[in-house]
Amino acid sequence: MRIETRTGLVYDEADPLCSLTVATTQGQRFAFLVAIDTGHDGQQRRTAPYWGRYDPDAPAESVRAILATGGPWPKLAPERLEPEQ
Repeated sequence: MRIETRTGLVYDEADPLCSLTVATTQGQRFAFLVAIDTGHDGQQRRTAPYWGRYDPDAPAESVRAILATGGPWPKLAPERLEPEQ
């Protein structure tokens, strides 16, 4: 599967920089994907992590929607991931 947006984002499952992880919680599926931001000139290769709702019956449409309207991954402070003692 290869999805390209007009804004220069590319998700290509054959590209080692791209990834897709699906998780289910509270009865809903979400995908956490890493796409490539090719920039305004189409020549860049920066990773761009996004997430959003995922439908396993419509994977390409789900990825397209995530790239168009999904959210970037939040930055989590490592010290906040450790349980308090």
